[in-house]
Amino acid sequence: MCSAANEHKYRNLESGTTQLESCLHLNLTEHLNSEIGLGTVNSSASAMTWLRNSFFFQCFKRNPLHYSIGVELGGSLEDQLTHLVNHSVQQLKETKMVMTEDDGRRQCIKATEYGEIMSKVSDLPSCVRPLTME
Repeated sequence: MCSAANEHKYRNLESGTTQLESCLHLNLTEHLNSEIGLGTVNSSASAMTWLRNSFFFQCFKRNPLHYSIGVELGGSLEDQLTHLVNHSVQQLKETKMVMTEDDGRRQCIKATEYGEIMSKVSDLPSCVRPLTME
């Protein structure tokens, strides 16, 4: 059930002739912040596991050149993924959304009060989100 103008697009999706791509990498830092706030991600290793189980990773393995993530083309997919996760965690640390603690075995990532607030604010409908000052 769709308009006649969209029928061809949906038939191509159904038949598999249209390749879908993920856009998670464009907002990975925000999504990672939410996962840290939820407790799903608590270290770089768990962030890598979370990302490997995503639709993005499946698309990335199939078409890595589509996802320019700032690593030389010679690096492995794993190296590129590690770079992407480390860059996002670093951005979250610099903006004080997360903090890291060493528990003796690994470096744990925990949401700060700001990070928890931000993960909740990003889930609000646009009509109730706070206005930003530009």
